[in-house]
Amino acid sequence: MVSLIPGLAARRACVLLLALALPSACAASSHRAELLDPCRPAKQAELPLREARNFLLTQAALDGKPATLLVDTGAETTTLTPQAVAALNLARDPRHTKTLVGVTGNVNSAGARLRELALAGHVVGGPRNVGVGDLPSLEGIDPPVEGLLGADVLAGFDVELDLPDGRMALYSPSTCPGWRPWAGGVQAPFRRGRGGLAFLDVQVDGHPVRAMLDTGARTSLLTREAAQTLGVTEATLEGDMARTGRGVGGGTLALREHRFGTFGLPGAIARNMTLNVAGLPLAGAELLLGADYLGHRHLWISYATGRLYLR
Repeated sequence: MVSLIPGLAARRACVLLLALALPSACAASSHRAELLDPCRPAKQAELPLREARNFLLTQAALDGKPATLLVDTGAETTTLTPQAVAALNLARDPRHTKTLVGVTGNVNSAGARLRELALAGHVVGGPRNVGVGDLPSLEGIDPPVEGLLGADVLAGFDVELDLPDGRMALYSPSTCPGWRPWAGGVQAPFRRGRGGLAFLDVQVDGHPVRAMLDTGARTSLLTREAAQTLGVTEATLEGDMARTGRGVGGGTLALREHRFGTFGLPGAIARNMTLNVAGLPLAGAELLLGADYLGHRHLWISYATGRLYLR
C-alpha cells in the first residue's frame, strides 16, 4: 500500500524525524519522495489561501505591490477594481474593451494595462490587459480585495486548492496520461469552454445538471428553468426565503434559497444542501458550482487533461 503512494512513507518519516528534531532530514526525505514520481507536475508557485465570507482569497503582486485577489475559476478575465487601478496608476486603454460576464449581466469596460502579475515570485507572462470593474459583493473584507484571479491565468496551470491547509499551488500542466495527484478521492471530467472556463456534470436530486466550475461564487446557483425541470414549482420558490445578490459592476439579482435532498459530484454527494435559484441565463450551463460545495474540499484542477480531483 505504501509503495503505491509516493510521499506517504516520506510523510510518516517526517513525523518521526520531527519528533527527533531533525527537520532538515525530513525536508530532504519529502524531496526524494517527489523525485520518485516523475509524472508529478513541477510546482511553479505556492501561495496562501484563506476564506472570508465563503470567498477563497490569495496573495499576488501587481507591478511589484502586494494585493489580495479572489481565486475565480468562473471569471474568464482577471479583473481589478477601479480603486486598485488608481492606486497602481495603471493606464486605461479604451481600444481594448473587456466584457465582464456576471450573474447580473455583462459589463463592458475599458481594460487597464498591468505590467507584471507575480504569484509567489513566479511572474505570469509579461504585460497584460486586465478587466476593470466594481466588486460590490467583496466590500468590507479586510484587507480589501483588489480583484479577481481569473481563468485566463489559472487555465495555464494545474491548480491545487487546499483550504484546510491554507495553501494554493500552481503546477506545470500534467503530461502523463492517467496520472492522479493522490490515491482515492473523486475525479470528474470537465469540458474546456471559452476563456478557459470548465463545465462538468453534477447531480441534483439524482438528476444530471450541466454546471460551470466557479470558485468565485460564494454559493452555488441554479437557474429557475433547471429548478422547474427538477420539479420545483414557481409556487414553491415563492415560498422560499428571498435574497438579493450583487455582481460585477454593481447589478443586483433576485434569489430564492431552496433546499435539495442531494447535490454534488458522483462519489461526493452532499445532502440537504441549500442552493440559490434565480432567473438568469448561464451560457453553456444550468448551475454555478460554487465555493459552498468546493471551498472546504481539497481540489486539484487539471486544465490540460480536463479532470477535476477532490477529496
